[in-house]
Amino acid sequence: MTARPALIICMGTSGCGKSTVGLGIAKALEIPFIDGDDLHPANNVAKMSAGQPLTDEDRIPWLHKVRETAVLLTSSAGLEALDNPTAPETADEAEDRAVEHELHAALQRIHPESLAARLEKRTGSDGQGKRPRQREAIVVACSALTVQYRNLLRGEEARFRLPDGREITSEKKLEPHIETFFVYLQGTRTLLLNRMQHRQGHFMKASMLDSQLSTLQEPHETDEVNISVVKLGTGADEATERGKEAVIGEAIEKMTSRLGA
Repeated sequence: MTARPALIICMGTSGCGKSTVGLGIAKALEIPFIDGDDLHPANNVAKMSAGQPLTDEDRIPWLHKVRETAVLLTSSAGLEALDNPTAPETADEAEDRAVEHELHAALQRIHPESLAARLEKRTGSDGQGKRPRQREAIVVACSALTVQYRNLLRGEEARFRLPDGREITSEKKLEPHIETFFVYLQGTRTLLLNRMQHRQGHFMKASMLDSQLSTLQEPHETDEVNISVVKLGTGADEATERGKEAVIGEAIEKMTSRLGA
């Protein structure tokens, strides 16, 4: 029996390295990676760029979009598109190939290095093909700050409604929904603030870290299902930053174990 697809959420506050670690996991497991920031609507990006914290009204449609995108890309149509990622050049060609707008948009959000790794997994360097993967999966970097947000990302139903009323469902209506896993990148305020202050070209303001930390409900491996905690700091006060390779390596090891990859 084929294992149901997995959605891996690389989570934490701004400055924790969600995108870097998420891409590292995806490349190691040879699965797609999407930065959840790329799924924010323009209004959310504008608010964050102006230093305004998001509200639940802002976040819930975005969280729905994260899970809907993962469901879509691990559906049969999504997997076929991932294996043949060339986009149609004309509207007629798109219609002939039954490429839906949502699917095409989702494909554009996948990090190219992770897509290349997936295609390498499928074909093999010699072009002869490799053993099919036992479990399809996708990695998304997403803050997932509260228990409620994480429960939404886990999904209680197999179908998901878009803001305009449309629904994305599996072709087989009785097919189980994807299983969600979380990799929580845990860091102290001092460490996170230092990382944020040295970042360039990102819309999140360092002044918003306290807002995120006040919202954060830390997940614990014993309290919630499918939680893996990876510490960013070391030492008695966890203020000394661990190397990037060490953090990514631990995250890969934990997810490989959980997925049986």
